[in-house]
Amino acid sequence: ICQAAKQPLLIAYLVAGFAIGPNGFRWVTNPESIKTISEIGLILLLFLIGLEMDLKKMLGSGKVIFYTALAQIFGCVALGWLFFGLFGPAKTWLEGLYLGVAAAMSSTVIIIKLLHDKRELETLVGRITVGVLVLQDLFVILFLAIQPSLKNPALAPLALALVKVLLLVGVGYVVSRFLLPPIFKFVARQPELVLVGALAWCFAMAGFADYLGLSREMGALL
Repeated sequence: ICQAAKQPLLIAYLVAGFAIGPNGFRWVTNPESIKTISEIGLILLLFLIGLEMDLKKMLGSGKVIFYTALAQIFGCVALGWLFFGLFGPAKTWLEGLYLGVAAAMSSTVIIIKLLHDKRELETLVGRITVGVLVLQDLFVILFLAIQPSLKNPALAPLALALVKVLLLVGVGYVVSRFLLPPIFKFVARQPELVLVGALAWCFAMAGFADYLGLSREMGALL
């Protein structure tokens, strides 16, 4: 129906999920199963999207991405902070800040999926959008690192979160630069081994990100 109406298929997926889920016809009700399936789906989706992204082209638009992300994140946080502080429901300035951050962030999965379906990931606008989304995710990780201490913010949790992100990126780069090429060259004659090896790398990065206390999806994308 969505395809016939020339609407994004993501709308159909969401509606179908609501319909058969615990709040719909209750065909699927086990919360553990729902959580597991959704996490695996997100991990595989972002891994496939990561395969199609050209990092060199993204970095080529680095300044534009950085300044756009800076303006979007801090501009929207400031507007949200002001709005929630003046009109509620925030009772303190810290609650207003938290709500402002929540309102300023975008859904990386939904936007990247839409760009992927419209074949716009490799356009200039697509690269800038993905770059902004990645920087948003990094900002959220750093913000959530200090969330438990919002009443008494400290620099240590923020520094620790930044170190974890750098460690994830560093390990991913070193392994993909020096270990993966000979491994995939060795298994290249067996297509099923290439598939298994690629999935193993995907879940290894996702698991390492989770071990560091970061998002599994971010690990899969990287």
